[in-house]
Amino acid sequence: MNRADCGECGKVRFEPDWVVAKRPINRQLSVQVTKSNPEFGDVQERITLSKWWPGGRATFHLPHQEQWDRIAEIIQSDLGPRLGWKATEDLVHEIKTEAKKSEADRDLTDIVRGGSGVLKQIVTAIDPAKISPKDFEALTQTLGEISDVATTANAGFREAFLSVVNKLPKQRQRALEDLDLLLQGWSLSVVTNVAQQVRGRLETIELFEKQVQDPRTFELKGENSIHRILERAMWLVDERYWLLFSNSTLRKQIGDAMSRQDKKRFGKKRPDFVCGTVDERLIILELKRPGHTLGVEDLNQLETYITVAEKYFKFRSYDGYLVGSKVGDEVRQRMKHRSRSFHVLPFSNLISDTKKRYHGFLESIDR
Repeated sequence: MNRADCGECGKVRFEPDWVVAKRPINRQLSVQVTKSNPEFGDVQERITLSKWWPGGRATFHLPHQEQWDRIAEIIQSDLGPRLGWKATEDLVHEIKTEAKKSEADRDLTDIVRGGSGVLKQIVTAIDPAKISPKDFEALTQTLGEISDVATTANAGFREAFLSVVNKLPKQRQRALEDLDLLLQGWSLSVVTNVAQQVRGRLETIELFEKQVQDPRTFELKGENSIHRILERAMWLVDERYWLLFSNSTLRKQIGDAMSRQDKKRFGKKRPDFVCGTVDERLIILELKRPGHTLGVEDLNQLETYITVAEKYFKFRSYDGYLVGSKVGDEVRQRMKHRSRSFHVLPFSNLISDTKKRYHGFLESIDR
């Protein structure tokens, strides 16, 4: 029998030889690391879910990570939401949103210094006298990879950083002085670049706010329309969508299908909406004209977009957004019973929340 540490109570219990570790969830259910039966080939360790009940026991083995990933994907993206369960990424997003001090209010300068501080500590700790030339060459390559992770800087910084490291064997003090200057310049450059990007986004917010309230610009079509501007700046809706990939082909397919389905409403004019993808998540956003109060019909239309999209595009999960000047009372009631993948937002909340977030960034930089 093996001794297996209990992750819950800290006690040591005896388990069969094939149980390597055990973590109880409750009195009946536990998660284990077990060894496979040698009679069926090479012994391998796997994850085992074990269920006990009076007079019986059942186990289910997970031999590799791909199987677990597939199970988790089905639960989080398909079956879980049907029970009202929230996906992990949604829970994390809500926690960040509700936190008293959001990520946007953190001191960006400290974050930058954190990355450069890691590099400085590593380089300072290196003693070239104890490292052979061959090993030092391998270490230099590793340090280059660490610098990429710690700073996410460009190739120019990486080259300059490795040049400093290569000076260590012959010019240790001079190399450390050069490292200080390099990291100071990098930190200032990063803060400046971030500030420029934030100010650029604030200008986009002001432009969007101005145009979305003007019926003349709202009715424009083509790449300069409000919908296309928003499609290129979906971080206005959610920071996770800053890498959103616009899918014009899918948008056309959905629009054509909607026009055929509801000729009286759309006729030859296809409905205009935002359509894009982030990883395997489909994002569809319906933007209603100024002065329009969002109603149940609008919510149903958004749901139809998602349904039609399934015919033309394979996606793991989706988010549907309905944005307008006002939200009708009936829509608010209906949203209590809709999937959590549907979101209804008034323009005022969308714009004010984003403004507050980015002004917070600038304040943290300027302090």
